[in-house]
Amino acid sequence: MAYRIRFLGQLVLCILLLPSALAFQGNEQRKPAIFPTITAYSLDKTKVTLPTDLAGQANLLLISFEPEQQKQIETWMPLAQALQHTHFNFRWYRLPVSERENFIFRWWESSSMRSEETDPETWPWIIPLYANKVEFRNALQIQNEHEIAVLLIDRQGHVLWRASGAMTPSARDSLTAALGQH
Repeated sequence: MAYRIRFLGQLVLCILLLPSALAFQGNEQRKPAIFPTITAYSLDKTKVTLPTDLAGQANLLLISFEPEQQKQIETWMPLAQALQHTHFNFRWYRLPVSERENFIFRWWESSSMRSEETDPETWPWIIPLYANKVEFRNALQIQNEHEIAVLLIDRQGHVLWRASGAMTPSARDSLTAALGQH
């Protein structure tokens, strides 16, 4: 009998605490995403501390996790370049993200990107990031690495807008509207 009373007491306690636990978890997930502070080097070998050194008041980040995702990035480039020409405070950046690895690996990866990207005019806008991918994705609330993440952030790193994957007409319209608000 004592066992049943103790069990019922624990059950009632769980039922009473469950809504509070779920509310706390929901609040944690609703925290706004903020780009973490990362120091890196763009392909033109300029040291950059993100997000504070980004040139725009609004910055479109095309974040890839695998080389094969370049095709998804390319779907966004015409719009990104057009917006940069028509909005004075807007800049775009390509951020290929890899695990931190050692110095030789990072040098090799960056050199390979430089040789693949034949237009040196784009080098300042391509910033390879070498970071813990899981922590990076968690900070920005990026669900997975299966497709690119497209984020519009301000200079403080606050995520103002997001999409994933190749550009679609609705994503284009949504980004244009978000940019008009900022």
